[in-house]
Parts: sequence; structure tokens; C-alpha cells
Amino acid sequence: MSDQAKLAAQLENAAATITPYWPLQSFIAANPIQGLERLSFEEAVELGTDLFGGRGYPGAFAVRQALAEGRIDRQVLRRVAERHERPDLLQDGPAEGLTPLSAEAAPGEVNRVLIKWLAAFLEEGQAGWPMPGRDQGFWCAWRALALHDRDLPKRAEISALPEDSLDALAALMAEVPQEDCEAVMTAHLVALPGWSGYVKWRAGQHGHPWQQVAPITLVDYLAVRLTLSRQFDEPAPALVSDGTLAPDGAVWLEAWEESYREPLLQNLQRSAESNGKAEGTPDETGGETPAAQLIFCIDVRSEVFRRHLEQVGPYDTLGFAGFFGIPIAHRAFGVDTAVASCPVLLEPKHVVQEAPAPGHETQAARHLKGCAHLTGSKTLIAQLKESVATPFAFVETAGGFFGLAMAGRTLLPRRFAKLLTRLRDRVSPAAKLAPQIALSSCGPRDEDVVGFSDAERIFYAEASLSIMGLTQNFAPLVLLCGHGGETVNNPFAAGLDCGACGGNHGGPNARVMAAILNDPLVRSGLIERGIEIPETTLFLAAAHNTTTDAVTLFDPEAGRSRHPEAFAKLQYDLARARAAASAERCRRLPAAGGDSLAAVDSRAADWAQVRPEWGLARNAAFIVGHRDLTRGLDLEGRSFLHSYDWRSDMDGRALEVILTAPMVVAEWINTQYYFSTVDNVAYGAGSKITHNVVGTFGVMQGNASDLMTGLPAQSVMSSDERLYHEPLRLMTVVEAPVARIEDIIRRNDILQTLFGNGWVALAALDPETGGLQRRGRNGTWQPASSDGPGRAVAPQASETPCAPVAQIPEVA
Repeated sequence: MSDQAKLAAQLENAAATITPYWPLQSFIAANPIQGLERLSFEEAVELGTDLFGGRGYPGAFAVRQALAEGRIDRQVLRRVAERHERPDLLQDGPAEGLTPLSAEAAPGEVNRVLIKWLAAFLEEGQAGWPMPGRDQGFWCAWRALALHDRDLPKRAEISALPEDSLDALAALMAEVPQEDCEAVMTAHLVALPGWSGYVKWRAGQHGHPWQQVAPITLVDYLAVRLTLSRQFDEPAPALVSDGTLAPDGAVWLEAWEESYREPLLQNLQRSAESNGKAEGTPDETGGETPAAQLIFCIDVRSEVFRRHLEQVGPYDTLGFAGFFGIPIAHRAFGVDTAVASCPVLLEPKHVVQEAPAPGHETQAARHLKGCAHLTGSKTLIAQLKESVATPFAFVETAGGFFGLAMAGRTLLPRRFAKLLTRLRDRVSPAAKLAPQIALSSCGPRDEDVVGFSDAERIFYAEASLSIMGLTQNFAPLVLLCGHGGETVNNPFAAGLDCGACGGNHGGPNARVMAAILNDPLVRSGLIERGIEIPETTLFLAAAHNTTTDAVTLFDPEAGRSRHPEAFAKLQYDLARARAAASAERCRRLPAAGGDSLAAVDSRAADWAQVRPEWGLARNAAFIVGHRDLTRGLDLEGRSFLHSYDWRSDMDGRALEVILTAPMVVAEWINTQYYFSTVDNVAYGAGSKITHNVVGTFGVMQGNASDLMTGLPAQSVMSSDERLYHEPLRLMTVVEAPVARIEDIIRRNDILQTLFGNGWVALAALDPETGGLQRRGRNGTWQPASSDGPGRAVAPQASETPCAPVAQIPEVA
């Protein structure tokens, strides 16, 4: 192996520690120490302290609050403390060593100058004067311009470095002993983990338009950083260790988690027993057809709305990942670029574009013309503000108008938002559009495929219906509800949208799947596969606004014409469910009193609102099973709910998809909320008050800091001294035979890692035995009991239990 190849391999190993950071436009939840998931949770949080200076367990003040409010049950605490041989915790309480928050390291000259250049190179259209030479790559562009940077004391030396970034890195690392190279590169990468994480993400996005405009790699990044270290004679950054971890942190965390998990599991077991799930599901025993079926995303916010809707009418609700199983890139009408609308674990395999619905071509043309006027006006205003010659004259001329707009946004946000909507609709009236699902063209690459072939439409329809368990007893109306948030002046807006759709609204996916399932050719193909959809069944697409709980139907005329009475009743009940769900949400939102519907509408339109909604805060469980398992239970908006019928999935393939895709995404969400809560400085984004958007892709604290990659404090805390999100690891509960679950785990390394290393806990409601069991990290299953671990039961699927990824003490 050549020296350069060895250096590249060492860099790849060093970069494995860094979690990729998705930009604000598609803000995707990720575990901030994802590169350490190969370790046990306890080992990973300790190493995270050394690498990132972050605390890995809840602080003493949070633990004391949880104890005082009963969220940590003292009886549970007693059992957990005795199991860990720490009975002293019952008297002493949480140690003070849990309290300190990590502090941001001093920027230093290398960090300060590097941040300046990264912000200039990586910006995405925000700068009036973009950095020249970006098409040559970060190292080449910087090398050419750094000769003129007066911040650099020895800038004349830069021209002596090689033009190729890997050659330059090799020269800069030449004096570092081989055995230390990987550690040195790791130290440089973790010095600014946010910036290096974004560079890592960008480097892997070869088709990203801005990566093509301004290509950058981690080799470029390290070459520049090491050059700056020479310029300022700064040694390699020391790995941080602030001593914030305490040996009893894991015990307090487990006690808090078990205080939530034990009642949840007991309620689920009682529900299973009362429904007689072992004898058959209602569908199999001839249950009545509901008035309508509504398919929501598994998002925890959907649980609240589903529960209230089922209380007001004879409706069945189901949960399915919000991209509805179709890996597409969506191209909106009149837009040239397509946006990936599927989980980041997948690559879009089809482009679906919108076109005017038949008979609506004239309205679509007016809509497109109006959009062009609005876009042109925005571009002109931006150019006038950013130009060297015009900004002062522009302010003098238009200042009064913008002053009135500012007053409206501030004093009457809801009315001002409605006024803007009316003006926008007048300029660009809405047009009825339809997704083009038929295969229309095919390019040289998979991503150039536009639409679906007949066989592909049938395949996606069958797969989606089978995975969610909706294969019979179809209602006259079936709603597919995508979702997204509504907020203004919020850099983290994509974090309120559908994670399964890549941080975008889920409406386009719902429309595409509804069109596929209404296709007569698809229905004929499904009959051959054992799924017969009645001719009277109509699939409708809808969008669930998670901020206001309004549900908007995309094609209400079809519902009115096909099933007028049922459709009118459904619209009425959706409004009733919205009122009830909004009232429940308002009880948890600070300063959201009075009329709940007015309150949520106002928060969605208020540009000064730091908490338009709570997002996925307080998420703690991922439940896979028939809706009857959770129907009637108040899960408090804390559970991801994925529909699954174990009887129609005898080979376990549907369950394998659920556990290896949606559940993994849920773990990313859970760990992002967890770490953003336990240490909002190192792993979160700090306070929104001092945020500064940089390059449109990220935020900094103030005018120069590391990129803040986690969630803002306002997303996880209700005040400076009070947590809203409870930092608990995810508990997955599956309604399926234990042997089937264990076989799936054995086939998938990612599941062995998450369950074996303690990142996710696992329980099973076995419908064949009627028992509730929990899986230990060593692969053995134990009957669930409030009295402790219980007797170990070996998995029935194989002779020996799955070997744990890391040998650690047994912690549930």
C-alpha cells in the first residue's frame, strides 16, 4: 500500500467518529455520536466526553426534578439501585458530578480563521459576492486566496505546498509518527465536529448542486486546517475531558427509563389480553367495516390526533412511515429540480413530477405566471439589498412598507399571515395538479426514471399495504395523511417536517400513493396477489399540519362525488378531532392559553415564536403491532406507532423492513433529542436567541462558532431551568412471535448493534404464547416483570443466543 493510500485509509478511520450533518433545508435527526454506536452506550458516552467534551447522562437538576415529580418512581429506583449494588443512591440522591454543563472551547486562531474561510466557501447563494475559484475545490481555492489573507502571519509559505490536497496533507503529516497519524487527524476533526460533519456530508453528495459548484472533501478540510496550524504554530488540539460523567449516571438513567417503560408494558399487555389477540384480530373474526380508514405517519405527533379522531367517530387509523414506501424525488409544478422525498437511508429511484389535472391547464398557466412574478420580485429585492450601490436608497424608498410589514408580523401575526395568503392567491391563484405516476421517460441513470412502470406501481402498492397489514376489510374512504409543520422565521423548520420524507412535507408522497392505489390496473394486479380492493373504495391524499392539527384534503371533490355523506361526516369529525388535539397540545405549550385553535394558528404565524410546536419532544417508545393493541390508550404523544399484522407476515419480511428502516430512523430521532437535552452546548444547538444562520445550511452561535448540529434549547426545554423532553433511550415493543423477531435480529448487524449495545431496548408481546418478554443485551429473552430481570429464556429460533457486540453489565 502506498503512503498516500495508507494516509487516506487512516483519514477514513478518523472520520468514522464524525456524524454527518444534514443542512437546514433537510434537517435530519442523527445521533451526534453515531460513529461510536459500535461500542456499548456507556462506553460511547464516556468516549464522547473525551472527544467532544459532552455530558452523556442527565444532570443532577433534571434527576431531582424527575424524582420530585414522580417521573422516577422510587420503588423502581430501589430495585435498579439494588441490582447495581448502589443502595446509597436512595439516601444520597444524584451526585453533584452530574451537574456541570460542558463549556464551548475558546475558538483559537486556527478555528477562527478556518470558520471564516469555510463559511465563505460553503455558502449557498446567501453572499452577494461569492468566493472566487470555488469550482476548483476548497484546497485549491483557499491556497490561491490565502496569500492575500492578512490574518496569516506566514502566508508566503503556502504557495510552496502541493496543488493536490492529498499530496499537501501527506507533506503536512510527514513529521507525525505513523502510529499517531490517525489520532492526530481525529483530534483535528473533532475540534470543530459540526463543520467537519457538514463537510463529510457534502463530500458524499456527488449529485448535490452546491457540491458541484463548490466541491469539498475531508482531505481538503484537513489540508487547510493543518496549514493554519503551522501558520499560527498551534499544536494538534487536545482531546477534551471535563470530568462531567459520574459513575452512577447509568443507574439514574435506567431508573428513569424503567419508571416509564414498566407502566407502558403493563398497559400494553392488559390491552392485548382484553382484546384476545392470540385468538385472532378483529378483521379475521369478521369485524365491522369502519366508516373510513386513515393512514398517518408513525410520527409521535400523529398519535395524539389518531386517538382523538377514533374517539369522535367509527374510524380506524393506521401508522406507516410517512413516505408511504415509495422512494421518490418530487418535482413540483414549474420547478426544474426534484427534491428527494424518502428516508436518507434510501436513494430515490423514481422522479415524480406534478402536472395540471385534466381540464385545469388554464388555471395552471395563471398559477405558473404568478409564481414567476413572485419569484422575480423576491430576487429583485434581494439584489437591491445586497448590491454595493443600492441598499441605502432601497431602504429610504421601501422602508415604510417594510416597517408596516414588521408591525403586522409582530402585533397581528395571524391576521397578517392570512393577508399575505390572500395576496399571494390573487397574484398566483391555486391550480389543481396531479402527480404523473405513469412511466414517461428513462435516462441513463436510475434517478432519471420519471414515473413508474405498471409492474412497479403494483409492487409498491402491494408492499405498502402488506407491511401495514391493510389487505382486507377496506373502508369506502381511505385517507393517506402526509404531514409537515408550519412555522415562520425558523431555521429548524425542516426538523418539524417528515423525517421519512427527508425533512420535507409528506403531502407529495401521499398524493402519489393515493394515485397508485386508485389506478384500475394496479387494483387488477393486486387481485392476483390476494389483495382485493372494492370498487367503491376511494383513496384520498391529505396533509396533517402538526403545528395546527389541521388536515387538508388535496382532492375533496372526489370525496364529495363518490361518498357524499361519509365524506361530509369525515370532514366534520376531522375538525372535532383537531379541536381536541389542539387543546391537548396547548396544555403543554408555554403561554398557549385561551382558545386553543386560535393559539396554535397564532404560533404557526408568529415570527417571534421560539416554540411553534414541540416537535417530537418526549419520544420514548416505538410500538409495532395492530392498532387494537394501543387503541384507547393515552400514550401522551410519546410513541411512534407502526401498524403491523403478524398473522399476514409469516416469513417476517415485513417486520424486517420495519425494524431495519423506520425503527432505525426513530433511534436517530430519539438519540438526537436525548443528547440535545443532556448537553445542549456540546450536542445541541444552544439558545435560538443567539443563533446566526450561515450560508443557509447551518447555524452558529454568534458570528463565529462551530456549526450547531443538534436541537435548540427551546425544542427540549420549557424554561432555562426545566426540561420538557425526558432524556430516555428508545424502547421498541413488537407484537410478534419471539422466534421471528430473533431470526430477524440475527440477519441484521444494525439490529445486533442497537439492541446488543444498549442504544435501544426491546420487548415482545408474543401472540402465540400471550406472554410479554424483554430481550437482554446478551440475546436472551426474559419474562417481563416489575420485580426485576426474571429467569432467562433462550431464543427458540436457534441453538445459541446472539453474541453481544460488547461485553458489558446486563442493563435493561
